[in-house]
Amino acid sequence: MKLITYEIKTAFGITQRVGVLRDSEVIDLIHAYSLYLSKIKSSSRAYETAKQIIGKDMLSFIQGGSFSLEAAKTALDFIYSTPAEEVRKNDIGEIFFSLNDVTVRVPLQPVSIRDTLNSEVHFKNSLEVVGISELPALFYERPYYYRTSHTSIAGPEDVIPWPSFGERLDFELEFAAIIGKKGINISAETAHEYIMGYTIFNDISIRDYQRKDMSTSMGPSKCKNFSHGNILGPCIVTSDELDPSNIRLQARINGEVWSDSRSSDMHYSFAQLIEFISKEETLYPGEIICSGTMAFGCGLEINRYLKSNDIIELEVDGIGILRNQIIKF
Repeated sequence: MKLITYEIKTAFGITQRVGVLRDSEVIDLIHAYSLYLSKIKSSSRAYETAKQIIGKDMLSFIQGGSFSLEAAKTALDFIYSTPAEEVRKNDIGEIFFSLNDVTVRVPLQPVSIRDTLNSEVHFKNSLEVVGISELPALFYERPYYYRTSHTSIAGPEDVIPWPSFGERLDFELEFAAIIGKKGINISAETAHEYIMGYTIFNDISIRDYQRKDMSTSMGPSKCKNFSHGNILGPCIVTSDELDPSNIRLQARINGEVWSDSRSSDMHYSFAQLIEFISKEETLYPGEIICSGTMAFGCGLEINRYLKSNDIIELEVDGIGILRNQIIKF
């Protein structure tokens, strides 16, 4: 399933809902499951039950675990095996929307974001910019990661305002695993059980400010934490529909390809990342663990930087395209 958070205008104003994207059609999950409950289970409280199981938003849906996922699958099976006229004419509410009639928003307001430094090529390229030729030995011993802001989130088609304190703005080509189950000390062998799905991640970075940040030996701070600096979307693809081991990732600026890579570039798999990060630390549903920037997956590596009005498109096979525009106000 491709799960999205979308906005629609109703008689009560603009509301956000959880939906499933199929081609150019959006299926409202609460309404679809409500119809199933009312028709098959003859439930008199179909809508209230559906809202409780599906959840009020994507985080609630993820926290619902297998109950929410199974309800969503049941709802989809039901509406596609029921005559279309019967599905469209119901007392519950609209189930199908054209993608053109809704606004797709950031799929999830995450509980946390951990980003990793996970590509040998990307790391080498980045260090060479500052005159370092060899990677630290620790890179080969265990994963590098840091926590970044999970409150300054942007989604697909959102405008990214140029920060007031930076001159060299850069994109980063990544994707991310979304934790769907609580766990601690998770083994790499069982880590797949904890991944609910995957989405695209664009870690906007202020390169001239990053040097100042890193000189303190404290890691990234303001160079990666500012309004709309962390971008997710356009959807969440459930883990049963995506093998993350060798998929293509591409970054285009104003239609020109700047980066073209594959997820096989990751030194540590998501399973290995989860094993390390969960050591003596509990992971919760709705947390995000990022792949790290791919080889040649940012402008720093090719000495090209973003300009005002540039349109960034990150495309990941099996997920879609995450598109945003940088604007200097």
